[in-house]
This record gives sequence, C-alpha cells and structure tokens, in this order.
Amino acid sequence: MKKQVFDFYQILEQDAKKNTEIFSLYFPENYHFLEMDEDTRTDFIAENPQMNRALLIAIGMGFQLAKESRPVLLSARHSSLVGAFAQEKLGDLKQEQLFLALLNTQLDVIGWEVVFVGTLTEVSASPREIFQRALKANAYAIIIAHNHPSGNLRPSVQDKRFTKRLYDVGQELNLPLLDAFIVSKDGYWSMQEKGQLWEHLLDE
Repeated sequence: MKKQVFDFYQILEQDAKKNTEIFSLYFPENYHFLEMDEDTRTDFIAENPQMNRALLIAIGMGFQLAKESRPVLLSARHSSLVGAFAQEKLGDLKQEQLFLALLNTQLDVIGWEVVFVGTLTEVSASPREIFQRALKANAYAIIIAHNHPSGNLRPSVQDKRFTKRLYDVGQELNLPLLDAFIVSKDGYWSMQEKGQLWEHLLDE
C-alpha cells in the first residue's frame, strides 16, 4: 500500500516522501484499517486535513469495492465442471450463442456473459470485444463456450480459426484463453482436453 499512498500524494502535488512517512507512522505495515480507532483517525487527519481525509475516504472506498467483488459461479480447475456447466446453460438453445467465462487468479469463474447470438465468425464475434470485457472485469484468464444446435460437437474450421485467434491475442495480452468448449444437449467438446488449443489447432 505504501506505493499507492506515495502516488496519491504525488498526484495531488504534495510532498509525497514526507506525507508517506507520516502515514507509515500512524499505519505501519500490516495495520488493520477496519480496526482504526477514532483518536488515530483524528490525529492523522490533523497532520494534513484536506489530503489525509481524502486518503482515508479513498481507502474506505477500496475496502467497500473489495467486498463487492464478483461472486464465484464455479471452479474452472477441471474442464469437466465447466463443460457440464456450459452444457446446462447452452445445450438446449435453438440458435448458436457464444459465451465468455471470466476467471480470477484462483481459476474460479466470476463472470458468464453472452458475447453474441448467431453463426460464429470473427466478424460477428470480435476478439477485441471479448478482451475488452475481460480487461474491464480485471479477469486473470478467459474460457469461451458456444453451442452447436445441430448436435455435432466437433469444431468446424471456423471454430478452430477463431479459437486460435483468441489464443494468440490472449498470449500477447497476458490474459490467456484456457479452454474453448462446444456443447450440445448430449455433451460437450473441450479443445483443451482434445489437445487442440495450442499447436496444430487448424490441422485437424
């Protein structure tokens, strides 16, 4: 937190070094801000009333935002769990839809969003839109899933091409695509399980 406090004062054109040192006197490393007493709060604010009050408000808002983090929908550590979840959500749909799963650093699914409805092409399903959503949600990684209303689980050439494009962009952005699923009412196909997500994705 020390760096963020330093940056706070620096951005507001305060003496960042001096004010950060004062902050550290009142709030040493591993200080529990939720246990702050009124005397400590009052004394700290008195050192630089306008700026220190604003800093404590910002810290409080940070704790509030942390409480409002996205709920965990399921663990993505095992592809079978994600495949079953995607099959339940998409298997019976009559029109092809692409869904984006957003993952945190523990590989939990914290978001499940429809990206588009229609035939899967790079024109209708933009990699840019997918990664914009993931970056906005501060996701660690992503998984995609779409359904084949025909019941055929094998990926088409278009499916493979689009998945490879997402995989390559994810590597460049350090926001990896961990798997791509195709589902029907009878089952699912995982490109990670089938070894199609990395090399020779277009060769099969």
